[in-house]
Amino acid sequence: MTDARPTRRTFLKLTAATGAAGVVAVSGSAAAQTAADPAKSGDLLLYQDGPSKGKPVKTADLKVGVAVWALAVDPKTKKPRDATKGGVVLVKLASGKVQASSQPNAAGDVVAYSSICTHQGCPTKEIGTLGMGKGHIICTCHGSIFDAGDNATVLGGPAPKRLPALPIKVDATGQVVAKAGFTAKVGPK
Repeated sequence: MTDARPTRRTFLKLTAATGAAGVVAVSGSAAAQTAADPAKSGDLLLYQDGPSKGKPVKTADLKVGVAVWALAVDPKTKKPRDATKGGVVLVKLASGKVQASSQPNAAGDVVAYSSICTHQGCPTKEIGTLGMGKGHIICTCHGSIFDAGDNATVLGGPAPKRLPALPIKVDATGQVVAKAGFTAKVGPK
């Protein structure tokens, strides 16, 4: 007479297979969301960190040359479109520093770009001078430097391409809102 109960080895194999299938299903749906829409027209931009975390980004609160890290949030659900790829770095530049290449996507002196570096996907939000002038976005992981005033053109480091811009506008309450989705694929390659 044989024992019909599963052995420990069989149980572990079934558990591992079931767990792997669950991970594939979950990551597959997350990948579809990530690839689809990290930001859409009308999305609210909410502070991602700091003392104002979760509150709307308003132009009156932005300081020249200080980066703000925000998330693109669905205005209906108030949930981030994609917490991994919906990050936005906003910078208010000094008057006259937004060049023609950035003006179609800017709201006055405020520009917004993906906060995901195009090199290896690290977060970019540091603003520095590094001898090149004020207001450059820096990825501190590997040293890529982007010109916030010139459509996030790569000024240095290993990043192969500029950061995608997020076209923005200011609503009647002074809040920064997405005018459209990102201008290019977010993240590396």
